[in-house]
Amino acid sequence: MRAVGYLDGEFAVTEVADPPAPGPGQVRIAVAACGICGSDLSMAEDAGRFVRVAADSGYPLATFDIARPVVLGHEYAGTIVETGSGVTDFAVGDRVAGIGLATEADTGIPTIIGYSNDYHGAFGEHIVVDSVWVRHVPDGLSLEHATLAEPLHVGEMHVQQSGLRAGDSALVIGCGAIGLGAIIAAKAHGAGVVVASEPSPKRRALALAVGADVAVDPTEQDPIQVWNTLVAERNSLVDPGAVGTLIAYECSGRPGMLDTLMHGLPFDSRIQVLAAGFATETIVPVVGQFRRIAVNFGHGPYEDAYDITLRRLASGEIDAEAIITGRVGLDGVADAFTALRAPDEHVKILVLPERR
Repeated sequence: MRAVGYLDGEFAVTEVADPPAPGPGQVRIAVAACGICGSDLSMAEDAGRFVRVAADSGYPLATFDIARPVVLGHEYAGTIVETGSGVTDFAVGDRVAGIGLATEADTGIPTIIGYSNDYHGAFGEHIVVDSVWVRHVPDGLSLEHATLAEPLHVGEMHVQQSGLRAGDSALVIGCGAIGLGAIIAAKAHGAGVVVASEPSPKRRALALAVGADVAVDPTEQDPIQVWNTLVAERNSLVDPGAVGTLIAYECSGRPGMLDTLMHGLPFDSRIQVLAAGFATETIVPVVGQFRRIAVNFGHGPYEDAYDITLRRLASGEIDAEAIITGRVGLDGVADAFTALRAPDEHVKILVLPERR
């Protein structure tokens, strides 16, 4: 099949072997569109470190042989073209999207499509995934817009895990797709004040459009101080009866951000880490203890995060087209990765395998 292969820091459009035939409980999908994820950017920047960190963590879902090509892409939507045995919820022709996991037949170990030498990602014409992670795309929602359910649901998942309650406040650091998802979810769960921190003007505008109360350029203002000032002045945004707990949602992955938040947040705040970097991070643990700061990297229950997000997209509650800032065919993948490393103009770029 035609796909974009990645090897040794380079992308190339090429013919690659088809993914394995669908096994029990699996489906083959003709890809209509796939978003470029921040983790794809991290992998392409240093594949060796990406795989070493995953392996050292005992995380088999993202380990592969970096000396062999891979086809990235897991934020997919498309049409089912083949079903494996035991699949009863889907049929050929169904429009679907979902989370890109496939259980390897030889090992029984799940893998994230795109971070596997055999189970290709969706920067190609076809993928094979476990049907348990697949969802029907509601009528009226385009397949391109449906791709946003995967990145945006990360925000819903982490807001649930953070324990945010009505009246708490949210500080969202970084307003790419995951940060925007956190803003949407925080507001939906009753956050009183949402402060967004983002250096890109385009992304700050989107943060306000999806529900942030204030959007701050961190190169000009300290977002924590902005929140402190709102509370001290009893700004009209702040409920005079209660301000709740301030929860920082770290969606930037910037080195040093965790340490900055631990030193700067008010006592008894919480940090929820959504975008975790692959580089070594230095913190002073006692600072968190002194300031009674809880840090959560993704522990805790959540329910129906993907389905909730897909319904929000289908209802029009989320302006999907505003978040999609670019579309490329397979030939444009390399340039798209370059553009996203300096994201002044882009939030989410979609790869359309059939575009010529």
